[in-house]
Amino acid sequence: MARNLIKVIGIIPARGGSKSIPHKNIALVAGKPLIYYTIAAAKKSKLLDAFIVSTDDPKIAAVAKKYGADVPFLRPAEISQDRSKDIEFMRHALAWVKKHRGWEPEILVNLRPTSPLRTAEDIDEVIRVAIKDNYSIVKTVSSPAPHNPFKMWRLSDGNKMKPLLPTKHYKKMGTDVPRQILPLVYWQNGLVDAIRVANIKTGKIFAGPIGGVITDPEKSIDLDEPKDLKALAKALTGRNYINGAQ
Repeated sequence: MARNLIKVIGIIPARGGSKSIPHKNIALVAGKPLIYYTIAAAKKSKLLDAFIVSTDDPKIAAVAKKYGADVPFLRPAEISQDRSKDIEFMRHALAWVKKHRGWEPEILVNLRPTSPLRTAEDIDEVIRVAIKDNYSIVKTVSSPAPHNPFKMWRLSDGNKMKPLLPTKHYKKMGTDVPRQILPLVYWQNGLVDAIRVANIKTGKIFAGPIGGVITDPEKSIDLDEPKDLKALAKALTGRNYINGAQ
């Protein structure tokens, strides 16, 4: 597969409005700002034709530029809110690149700074799968899922319960089914998403076939509280990511 047959752009979305961890995307983790690890992985990718950082925050822009990222614009505030959708910053970035750089990719790769344990190899594998199998979108997933949906319930009418996903064993065993006989499920971990630009244009990102790439569940760490940064720092140190070794 020749690299230049299909153009691929990476977008690192890094807005400045994090509430739980102020300026989370540039919080220091193991001596480096969080966004550094995603920039380092993107720079090592062999299949990204280019990548840019999309941020609304001048401080984040300055840090990203320091580590060699392309930050060609500041994202408008109206698409950088808590409830803003991913498709908004994707469309904005694509329109800017087409207008100011004169090219348009066929695949956009979403690289969230909050997944710093992802490697360049993870990025390239997702791109390979998207191109080889002509998927509309490819997402990284992990197993086992932290909670199995076949053991979940819905509540309605006060305290009336119904299984979320009843199985063939439900009438005899309810949801008290040994996990070994339940269908294997995967959870999307947010490390890498590769999306066809045509789907972004139509607004139907999940239209068409969807592919998955299985990744190590230990690469996924939720960053919801300041204490989570300590766990992440330990993981980064243990995997020797500090100097961009991965």
